[in-house]
Amino acid sequence: MVTIIDRTLTTFNTSGMTSQDLNHFCDLLFTCGVTKIELTPELVDRLNFPVTAAGLKQWLGQRRFFLTRILPESLASAGPGTKEPKALWKLEPNELVEKNIPVGKLHSCHHQKIRITGLEDLMTRDYSEVFKALLDSGIETLDLCPGNHHHCATAIALEWLSAGGQSISCGFANHHNFPPLEEVLMGLKLSQPDLFTGDLSVLSELRDLYEKLSGQPVGKMKAIIGTDIFKVESGIHVDGVLKNPNTYEPFSPQSVGNQREIVLGKHSGRQSLLYKLNDSQLSESAAHSILKHLKSHCTKLGRNLSDRELRTLAREVQNDKQIYC
Repeated sequence: MVTIIDRTLTTFNTSGMTSQDLNHFCDLLFTCGVTKIELTPELVDRLNFPVTAAGLKQWLGQRRFFLTRILPESLASAGPGTKEPKALWKLEPNELVEKNIPVGKLHSCHHQKIRITGLEDLMTRDYSEVFKALLDSGIETLDLCPGNHHHCATAIALEWLSAGGQSISCGFANHHNFPPLEEVLMGLKLSQPDLFTGDLSVLSELRDLYEKLSGQPVGKMKAIIGTDIFKVESGIHVDGVLKNPNTYEPFSPQSVGNQREIVLGKHSGRQSLLYKLNDSQLSESAAHSILKHLKSHCTKLGRNLSDRELRTLAREVQNDKQIYC
């Protein structure tokens, strides 16, 4: 089983966060496929973890924790058709030792629990040989958390899992330059679906909560979770996606909690116009005239037209009136 560790919360300033928001953030992470959530002692206190964990917290001191989701033992003995109860949270020590050292020097780390960091340029090297050396190193537990300075962390993470790696550490929305969690999960779902058990439809909700907790906006065109990644304007693009969404979309908008939106702008074509006006009887000349005015106005305004503006424009063109926008 592959272990997906999320490290996002360890880099947050938690002072302004409510326990309710933190708990909800963890719930969403578990839902989308995370196995373990890395926490600091301060975060454990903010989560109001049960008092029974107090001894463990004291023993750990300032070291970090893992929060994991487990099913009640009663579920294992339950009969067929038994309603699955809500999974429970369990606190455990994080015993991973972070190492950013050449692979050839890992021989001294036998029987340890190691997190390999760095490796930003691994995709420019013979990464398969590096992975083989790591997997043959004799390290008891080996987690990989490649840096993303060269924007290759997602590829490195997925190649690591494909090579037989069992643990990868990530951060949501490329937080703190960790491998982007949402990209790793989607890549795993598409390339090795038998290893994926999450529900990515909560990613939009997770993005909104992340922006609230971190105070950092997520780019509108951010892969997987950007709000505008399913906005379509180009005429060829619209025609293709209406005929067969798989032409341009490797996954559906609904699968990540988003929705497709066809917008009208200076790159739009006749198919976009017919779709937005819901008028298959619109003549070729009328469509050409509306498109001409549409592109002119969008260029002048520097933005797309709203549906209401489009209807007004189409009505005025067809009635041969002066155009206002």
